[in-house]
Amino acid sequence: LWELQGEREPIFEEKDEHGHKVQVFKGWKQNKPGTMTPLEYDQAVGDLVGYMQWMAEPAQNTRVRIGVWVLIFLSFFTFIAWRLNAAFWKDIK
Repeated sequence: LWELQGEREPIFEEKDEHGHKVQVFKGWKQNKPGTMTPLEYDQAVGDLVGYMQWMAEPAQNTRVRIGVWVLIFLSFFTFIAWRLNAAFWKDIK
């Protein structure tokens, strides 16, 4: 991917923290341009990451869809159990 992005060099700034000098990352300096513009490169990497995430777990959409229905089912029957408990205990109070 470095050919698409180009060669970059990190820029650091030195700070004093707790009596020690620490280098803090500030950004990148573009040394040589790549074959893509920064916007094209960011879009291509975003597409690649999205594809790799889907390939890691292709059933995620189905799992999430079923999970929503399971939560709706559990909340509905929790309400029914709560009302049934109130009906059973109304004579005891």
